[in-house]
Amino acid sequence: MNHIEAFHHYLEIEERRSPGTVRAYVADVQMLRNWLDDEYDQPRAWEEITATNLRGFLASIRPKPHRVHRLLASWFKFWAFLRDIQHVPGIGNPPGEIKRPKLPQRHPKYLETPDISKLLNAAHSDKNLEKGLRNWAFIAFLYGTGARISEVLSLTFDRIGYRDGEPVSVRVIGKGDKERTVPLSGIAQRALMQWLKVRKVDGHPTSPHVWSYLSGPQRGHPFAIRTMQAATTAAAIRAGLDPAKVSPHKMRHSFATALVEQGRSLHEIGTILGHENPATTAIYGRVKAQQLAQAAASLPDVL
Repeated sequence: MNHIEAFHHYLEIEERRSPGTVRAYVADVQMLRNWLDDEYDQPRAWEEITATNLRGFLASIRPKPHRVHRLLASWFKFWAFLRDIQHVPGIGNPPGEIKRPKLPQRHPKYLETPDISKLLNAAHSDKNLEKGLRNWAFIAFLYGTGARISEVLSLTFDRIGYRDGEPVSVRVIGKGDKERTVPLSGIAQRALMQWLKVRKVDGHPTSPHVWSYLSGPQRGHPFAIRTMQAATTAAAIRAGLDPAKVSPHKMRHSFATALVEQGRSLHEIGTILGHENPATTAIYGRVKAQQLAQAAASLPDVL
């Protein structure tokens, strides 16, 4: 087993990283390895690779700043693995010698409340009544919790918290296999209750998955991400919205932005979303110019 294969195994088995994270880290390292092997006549061992070699690779592909950050994160993880797990003698830390480029400030793309209503109405109006209810409930639950689509699709019945017979919270598994409790907003609660009425009658009786197919060969299996992405796009088109601006992840941004506009603190929002770094939540603090003008206008007049 070579170092990259061992790295894959380590991330998957010992660190229990998500499949997507494992694929991304390994792909970034493998891409570098392929370039090094093509660039030099003689294969170079990892301990011989320097920051100059990494800069050469970056210069050859000219990645955007966000991509540079991702590559460096993957390489930093790999070199730490070589040093601390594989105990490769003479291994340095070339990724740590490269300065990360400044990232451009980006405003999260989200839907205004009226557009969320249009989207949900369009989802519900599907010609197939069963799919219409499914898509409406799923999109409403995404928006009402701010959860990632992967977190919602992996939800099982034993992770729903009840009070007086009604669901009030869910425990989801987020990035890094970390669990957090998400309180249900009124929207999320109503969406989940409507879905559970159908799910418990028509769904697979022993499947633990809440959001799962009701019929067909996939009955009892969680909805496929692509299926729900396609359903969201179809609803956006019926609602007259730009499908390029509507996705399951945009529901997460829309949830956070709506809470900011209701005056909730970034700390509260970040906790619900499962952000470990406050800077991640800070993007929602860049309120609209109209709100800033209103805030300035509210200053008491002393003249």
